Amino acid sequence: MITFLIATMGRDSISKTLDSIECWPGDEILVVGADLPAHAYHPYVRHIPCEPGGDWGHSERNYAMPLARGRYIAHIDDDDIYAQGTRAVMADAIQKTPDRPVLFRMQYPNGVVLWNQPSLCLGNVGTPMMLIPNHREKFGTFGPFNGGDCHFLNTMGWRQEEIVWRPEIIALLGHD
Repeated sequence: MITFLIATMGRDSISKTLDSIECWPGDEILVVGADLPAHAYHPYVRHIPCEPGGDWGHSERNYAMPLARGRYIAHIDDDDIYAQGTRAVMADAIQKTPDRPVLFRMQYPNGVVLWNQPSLCLGNVGTPMMLIPNHREKFGTFGPFNGGDCHFLNTMGWRQEEIVWRPEIIALLGHD
């Protein structure tokens, strides 16, 4: 039911990212980008080779989103991990607010947590906090720059008032 989409630059940290994803029946992990390291095997992974866009994974995400099979898409980077229990929190959001985009929270290693307030602005949102219904006609585009995640949310086909803002921290980032 959920496609966990990972844009990878080929970093070894992807094995920790994969280990943090709790897949339920019907879920898949779609890894797009550089070749996977041999130690990054996971039974739910489908790898999609893609030339590096050099834009923080935004080109890779734009390329792979139409290939997702799940009813929802959750994005995470290859140097981030999900907090324990994230899949159950996502299931709760899907059940309580079906077919609506959900933004959870994410935490940097220095303790800073985003989002601060429920608003789509640069520096307040990030890719690993997203759970988006797989409605291709409503996808935004990840822009080719820092802040491409905010661009995706601002260009998607859902109105801002349709976004569900959840307080749970689901992603622990691997960088400040």
